[in-house]
This record gives sequence, structure tokens and C-alpha cells, in this order.
Amino acid sequence: MEGIDLMRFLRMTLGFLTLAVAASAAQNLEFAATPYEAPAFLATFPVPDKNPTTYTSENVTLKNGGTATMHNYTLSIHNDADAFLVLYSDVPNIRGDATGLDLMLDGALATMDNSKPGPKTDSIFSGLPARTVTATGTYKNGQTTYSVTTYERIAVQGSRIWQGIVICDSRTNCSEGDANKFFNSIKVR
Repeated sequence: MEGIDLMRFLRMTLGFLTLAVAASAAQNLEFAATPYEAPAFLATFPVPDKNPTTYTSENVTLKNGGTATMHNYTLSIHNDADAFLVLYSDVPNIRGDATGLDLMLDGALATMDNSKPGPKTDSIFSGLPARTVTATGTYKNGQTTYSVTTYERIAVQGSRIWQGIVICDSRTNCSEGDANKFFNSIKVR
């Protein structure tokens, strides 16, 4: 009887050691040694696995009928399964209070299918008062549907809206810790 209990104990111990090794192997992403320098900010993105951080801009129509240019700096990694983004846009008469920021977070989350957001909380974006939210859901890129967790921070600086977004696919080692490291590296100029 003692031999059976000992074997069971050894198997359980080996199982726990295997889990511990697997957990330690699933480390956070490696981040670049130097920050990415954009005209309006600095940020430390993860080390790219193929393409560097890209910049795009897009004119968006505002509710008041005016237009604004949205500036988007994106790094996609893990074969486009994960993405790290910094976005900003200049919009006159923008609300920077918690309610206004929460409405903007809701608008961003509306682009994700089956969005299940957690509570919105106070945060900091490059020293600015900000709001943050974490949500799970899905999105499609071409023929592929991704099950993701998205982390978002948003702040207003005068008439400029700043947003950081990290999208982590459930199949990669992208984590909330990686999102926070990225968000905390963003320095508005």
C-alpha cells in the first residue's frame, strides 16, 4: 500500500514540475531595447517577428459633421494574431471626463464581435488621467476568426485623444502584463 501511495505521489510531483516548467517557458514578450520615435510620442513596442511598426492615417467623420485625422501606429506580431497600437486624433470640444472617456472606450469595443468588457477603471496614460478596460471577444482578419482579449487605455490632452490598444489572441503568449508594459512605456511629447 505504501508503494502505491509513493508512486502516486511521485507522479503528482512530476506532473506539478512539468506544469511549473511549462509555465516558466511561457514568458512575456520580448520588448525592443530602444523606444519607437514618432513625431508626437515615444513607445517601446515588442520586438517584431516580421514587419516593423507601421503608420497609417485616416480621415474620420465626427458626429458634428466635421472631420479629424486619426493617426495609427501598429505593430502586429505572431502572424498578425496580436497587435500593439497607439492612436491619436485632434478633435475640438472633446470631453475628457470619465463619462466621455468611457463612451469612447465603448465605441472602440463596438468594433469587436461578441465583446464582453470588464469594468472600466481609472488609469494613467503618459501622466494623463485615463480610463482603461479589458474585454474578451472575437474579430475577423480575412478568413480567420481570432478569439482575443483586448486591453485599452484612453486619455484626453487638450483637444487630442490618445488611445493605446493591445489585442492578444488566446493562442499566443501575449498577456495583460505585456499590455501594461507597453502602455506604461508610451510618452507623449
